[in-house]
Amino acid sequence: MSDIKVEHVSAAQVFEDDTFISRRLIRRDHGSEEMSFNVATLHENYNDQNCVYPEYDEIVYVLTGKAELTIDGETQTISEGTAFYVPRGIPYGYKVVEAPNNVVAVFTPAKK
Repeated sequence: MSDIKVEHVSAAQVFEDDTFISRRLIRRDHGSEEMSFNVATLHENYNDQNCVYPEYDEIVYVLTGKAELTIDGETQTISEGTAFYVPRGIPYGYKVVEAPNNVVAVFTPAKK
């Protein structure tokens, strides 16, 4: 049998609180050891000024909305069509300024 996995967002593992909805489509649970794929909706009140993943590299691609991305104390506004890469262990800040802020996030190695 092929190792190729096909998943629909309706089958995603969903984590939700009052600031975001994370749809976890591909993870180690799906057989992926090297990367995870998430689709998230961040709400207007999302503001995390200490995002850091000690064990994972992260790539984020913005589908909709706007956010303020803070790296090394410098803030820039990002919007639809913007991607950014964060090496593991490097902190950054992320504040939604126009919602909904839909993003795709890819982590490597795969999250559990």
